[in-house]
Amino acid sequence: MAGEKSPPLYKILSSSGRIRILTLLSEVEQLHLTEIAKRTDQSYSATERHLDDLSKAGIVEERDYGRVRVFKLNLTNDRAKLLQELIVKWNYNQEVSPVQAQA
Repeated sequence: MAGEKSPPLYKILSSSGRIRILTLLSEVEQLHLTEIAKRTDQSYSATERHLDDLSKAGIVEERDYGRVRVFKLNLTNDRAKLLQELIVKWNYNQEVSPVQAQA
């Protein structure tokens, strides 16, 4: 990807499907494509398309083990790390807020 310009943030986050994938991959180390599709409630082809876009952007890494394609966040990419931090903090704050309101 040397010399390629990263897509703007709005392109990465413009799809709820990509956001669900990023959220899932922020919570687990890695998953195969079929499991990602199942857990994000998307079709295999839509999930594959989103993952291909995220791979081209350098946000996720793909490893092939024969016919099995495994994906994980590319944590060597600063933007992927920032997205993971945002997702984790966002979800953590959403889970904590109702408890704090009761106290």
